[in-house]
Amino acid sequence: MWKNYLKISFRNLRKRKLYTGINLIGLTIAIVSFLAICLYIQHEWSYDKMYADYDRIYKFNQEFVSQGESQLVASTPSSLIPTLIEEIPEVETGTLVFDISIFSSVLIDAGEGNQEEKSFAYADENYFKVFDFELLSGSPAHVLAEPNQIVLTRSTAERYFGDAGSASGKILKVEGTDFTVSGVMEDFPSNSHMEFDFLASFKSHRHGKNPEWSPSNYYTYVKLKAGTDVSAFESKVEQIKEKYLGNELAEYGYKTSFHLQPVSNIHLGDQSLSSIKPGTDIRYLYIFGIVALLLIAIGIINYVNLATAEATERNKEVGLRKAMGAGRGQLFGQFVSESMLLTFGATVLSVLCLYLILPKFSQIGGVPLSTNSLMNPIGIGFMVGLIAIVGLLAGMYPSLILSGMEPIKALANKTKMGGGAWVRKSLVVFQFFVSIGLLIATFIVKNQLDHMQNVSLGYDREQVVALTYHYSMRNVAETMKSEMLRSGAASSIALAGDMPIHIQAGYKIFPGGDNQREFMITGYSTDEDIVKTLNLAILAGTDLNENDISRAEANESKAIIPIILNESAIKEMGWEPEEAIGKIVNFGFSDARIKAVVGDFYFNSMHEDIGPLGIFRDQGNANVMLVKIPSGNPSATLASLEEVWKKFVPERPFNYRFIDQEYAQLYRSEERVGVIFTLFSGIAVFIACMGLFGLVSYVALRRTREISIRKVLGATQKDVVSVLASDFFKLLLVASVLAIGFGLWFSDTWLQSFANKVEFSPMPYILAVMLVLLLAGLTIGYRSWKVFRLNPAKTLKSE
Repeated sequence: MWKNYLKISFRNLRKRKLYTGINLIGLTIAIVSFLAICLYIQHEWSYDKMYADYDRIYKFNQEFVSQGESQLVASTPSSLIPTLIEEIPEVETGTLVFDISIFSSVLIDAGEGNQEEKSFAYADENYFKVFDFELLSGSPAHVLAEPNQIVLTRSTAERYFGDAGSASGKILKVEGTDFTVSGVMEDFPSNSHMEFDFLASFKSHRHGKNPEWSPSNYYTYVKLKAGTDVSAFESKVEQIKEKYLGNELAEYGYKTSFHLQPVSNIHLGDQSLSSIKPGTDIRYLYIFGIVALLLIAIGIINYVNLATAEATERNKEVGLRKAMGAGRGQLFGQFVSESMLLTFGATVLSVLCLYLILPKFSQIGGVPLSTNSLMNPIGIGFMVGLIAIVGLLAGMYPSLILSGMEPIKALANKTKMGGGAWVRKSLVVFQFFVSIGLLIATFIVKNQLDHMQNVSLGYDREQVVALTYHYSMRNVAETMKSEMLRSGAASSIALAGDMPIHIQAGYKIFPGGDNQREFMITGYSTDEDIVKTLNLAILAGTDLNENDISRAEANESKAIIPIILNESAIKEMGWEPEEAIGKIVNFGFSDARIKAVVGDFYFNSMHEDIGPLGIFRDQGNANVMLVKIPSGNPSATLASLEEVWKKFVPERPFNYRFIDQEYAQLYRSEERVGVIFTLFSGIAVFIACMGLFGLVSYVALRRTREISIRKVLGATQKDVVSVLASDFFKLLLVASVLAIGFGLWFSDTWLQSFANKVEFSPMPYILAVMLVLLLAGLTIGYRSWKVFRLNPAKTLKSE
């Protein structure tokens, strides 16, 4: 029976080429888009689930609380994990990772000159017991057990030694110190939140030899024993914290606590926490999942609309089959088999197309995607289920309509479709609601991205270059600065602890001096040239100078240091900028005199409000050299800077980053959302217009006689277009109203995560509606023109 169904279905589809072509293309594009998004979501959802017993692995985050203000950070002290392993029996093992790239790059030399590396971390001896990454050489228990050992990834070993197999036992100089390559591991998988090229033994680091409860600069992971009650374990961690940190923190007015985070939740978890590798906001996965379902829905709607519109063309076929004894179930099976066959063909084409487009989509999505997951038993089962569901949903309603026709009326061509017209109209409204809604969302996302790139940050990020600064350069830093300025390659240079786009160091203002308020504040370690280099606006007071005492000098002499506060910090203390100058505040590490007040500037992502900030001289903690270069040819300027660099620090490679480009990188997730919305909203519009083309074609064919009579009576092409377009444009206007409502909701919801958001503008809504109406008008106009060109004499004769 099914063989007969398929044979007849194939003949019917081949006979109705326009109908088949439109549906096949629409379903193929929809399924390709659906599968591509599913692969992306599957990759993001699979993060850190490749470890054995990953559900027992947790990461510690640390929370600091003061005066009702809390700050959650991703790092912890180096003493935490060895203490937990020793004192809490529920701990199976644990490990600590120190990402040195937070502070500076590392010089690596394999005998052919120094290379500057950023993906470098220290890890303790338990690392491979917690994370069972594949080791190509070396023993998991020993590769990081001794000082001056280092593990390379496969690609890094090949880069330095030509062959991963020959790297073990070789010597690498790390900042001039010999490290032995104790093992080679496979490259970190793309769905791991870790991504390093080098793992050095933590015992090589000073805190690895003598763990301490301060500072909190280390990522800490724990693997609990099977069956452990996590709540009970956290209670024991709280006791450990009180035992070792309670009294000390109480002296400074702090409270702290350690919170467990499942390792599989890191990538999609709290995005305000700094991580080794940028994460993804889980809301975006939900959005993409909805988009994928909507695209499939649009493809199905195309089929339903065309099938029901074409139903009157199959009246006689249905009547004849019923007259020959066919039951409704048999007719239903026949018509569903057509949709199944079409869906199967579209799915096969989709997989072939996916092979071709996946590299480009991987580039857009920022993650490496592969069709391998579709070729395993689970993937094949998923696609079989997809074919069954899409085929059934697409064919069910048309099949019910067609199989329910009465034989006599069907043979006499007097069958009426009942509610079919209303169903088609509702589905057309839904199609264009989705298309216009996605376009509106695309324009809203683009407006916000443009706003973030063009808004004034409160400092000058143009023409500012960041050069990697290492503590070993301290003795020559001032001479280098002078030489760069003298050469004309720089107009101003400042040493700083961070780039201005992401200042991280947390401090606290305590009651004392002229201030009685207590609050958290961000500290910016710099030299005296930071205000001039970034062109910060001084609202009151005078800039720092080279005679001002530095933090290190103040710590030794207990002297009062000069400090610059931003406007938010002054407001927190209830002062005006002019009033604040000369006042004494307790900046946590020492008393400080306010020397100047600068206007607020964004020193973190625009997802966050501008908070209090203090700027002080502390060149000893500098990690970056910020160079303001003159406008003009940057290549020549950079060449001059490199010449000076090589003169003073020839052992360190000259690497630079433009601040404005680094700023743009803060919003990679948002840019990815914008690109994906643009891509799939375009696809949605295309599929909808293609379905509209098919519907207009069938309506035009059924009204050929009417149009020919109108033409004979003097109707123009404009009149014919109006006849065919009037009903469709009413539906499009309804869809537009609904889509505008969706756009208002999306704008309010999505922009909530930004502290600085673009002002409301009607342009995204107007552009989206006008664009879709224009494309729909062109679609209807083209098909109307084709009908209008028909010779009325031939048409009426055949009628």
